[in-house]
Amino acid sequence: MRVITVLRTSWSSLCIGASALSLAGGLICLKTFHYPLLYLIDIFTLPFLTLTVGLTIAFWLIREKTAWRLGAVASGVWLLALAPQAFVTQAQAPDKVPAVRLMFSNLYIYNKTPERLLDWVNEEKPDIIATVENLTDPKYTPTVNRRYPYQYKYRDTVVYSRYPILASHRGDTEYSFDMLDIRTPQGLMHLAVVHLCQPKIETHDCQSSQMMRLRADITADQRPNTVMVGDFNSDLSAYLLQDFANDMGFRPMAAPIGTWPSVLPGVLRIGIDNAFAGKHFSLSRRKVGPDNGSDHRPIVVDIRPARA
Repeated sequence: MRVITVLRTSWSSLCIGASALSLAGGLICLKTFHYPLLYLIDIFTLPFLTLTVGLTIAFWLIREKTAWRLGAVASGVWLLALAPQAFVTQAQAPDKVPAVRLMFSNLYIYNKTPERLLDWVNEEKPDIIATVENLTDPKYTPTVNRRYPYQYKYRDTVVYSRYPILASHRGDTEYSFDMLDIRTPQGLMHLAVVHLCQPKIETHDCQSSQMMRLRADITADQRPNTVMVGDFNSDLSAYLLQDFANDMGFRPMAAPIGTWPSVLPGVLRIGIDNAFAGKHFSLSRRKVGPDNGSDHRPIVVDIRPARA
């Protein structure tokens, strides 16, 4: 009997410890005092929330009262940490002004069926398509070329546009950043297409240096008319993107439905493909597209001038 009692006590302690550890992680993410050593916690806020909710339900089912109550608190903290991903607002825009529709897709360099993006292009009819990891598959290119007379390509970044591309800019230091000046019906738009590094434990601060370059490469006079899209390998709950948006005067587009990995249901995918707008523009109608063979789902947003 004594052995059974010890085992039960040990099991309860283990369950409580798991909930307490999750709560600590959530507080670290929420308060961002881990800057920058534990940045990966920020990026994986949604998986941590999902895991915590699952554990809490399991503890409730097996009647581990203290553990599930602590887990419920931890779930709430993780939810608060995730909130910036889904609850951000855009500037007001006149509804009657026709939108410029922008699609972004990380096509994935090993994608064997990139032409499947055309099905969604046919459905959404974007005015501009920005892509990264695009190797311009022969099955994909001719159709797009006919529809979009203005194109830009540098390495694996390709942009197709119905509107004239007037100029392009790239940063002095090599990293995946391309800015195009596009003459749209709403005036000049600086379209920034970004693909940030994939942070790992040994390279947790790689995005910090790239964000510093972005701050320098998008000049103060360009920022109000900039729309930025890309694969940021980070979601909007991460302090790095929040700080960047605040410093640049950008408004991120809320992303309640994630894009990566593409095989998971939408609420379980991480929103690492994102869009931002300078103060002269407003974003709306964000949609996540179907699987096209990439590990990312594409997104589309509508762009209108912001009310003064």
